Amino acid sequence: MATDLAVRRYRACYKALLRLYPQPFQDRFGEGMAQTFHDHCRERRNGRRGLFGFVLWIFCETSAGIVRENTLEMTEWRKTLLRVALGALAFWMVPLVASQFVEDWHWGVGGFVFAYGMFFATGLAYALTARKMGAWAYKAGVGLALVTGFVMGWSTMVHISESENPANFVYFGVLAVGAIGAWLARLEARGMARALFAMAVTLALVAAFSFLRLPAAPAGPVWDVGVAHGGFVLLFAASGLLFRRASTPPLK
Repeated sequence: MATDLAVRRYRACYKALLRLYPQPFQDRFGEGMAQTFHDHCRERRNGRRGLFGFVLWIFCETSAGIVRENTLEMTEWRKTLLRVALGALAFWMVPLVASQFVEDWHWGVGGFVFAYGMFFATGLAYALTARKMGAWAYKAGVGLALVTGFVMGWSTMVHISESENPANFVYFGVLAVGAIGAWLARLEARGMARALFAMAVTLALVAAFSFLRLPAAPAGPVWDVGVAHGGFVLLFAASGLLFRRASTPPLK
């Protein structure tokens, strides 16, 4: 009985040690390694062989593997950061070069820094979320949501720089709704669907308020507001539908 208790304690300690592996490694091998360790401990117990030396050796070997796997994971992380940074730099060169040929382009240093930050944040968000999910609908939903959010954030930044109207900051609030929703959902597909639908509803309310502010405006501005807002609402809703599709188990 005392030996059985020792086996259970060793297994609990070993499972705690396995949590130090990178998450993808844990998901793939964690349960199998814990079960194999338990089986070996039971075999040694049944053969009346000592457990402590064996457990100490396995713990040392596993610790070396943890260091190795985390080092590899850090290397992949650095590669991901480098690729995202270079990709953001390539996109950032477009407005930088365009500003040299467009006369009314009056961005300061802060504008270009903010633009690069948007490119980098968008690319990094996609790299971190899409690499953890294999479903095509999830990756498509992430891509559509990020591209739509980026375009809306970019156009909002341009409108603010041209009109200096602080009311345009409300669109960054729509993006904040999505960011908070994704954080609360922990990137789970069904929760992400709710977050994107919440963004679509929030933006629809902003659009309705914009129409109320333009009762006497000519047809042109009203049409432009309707098309712009409606397009973003539909794209956010489409992204939400993709996340919902990803959360639905396949039919057998």
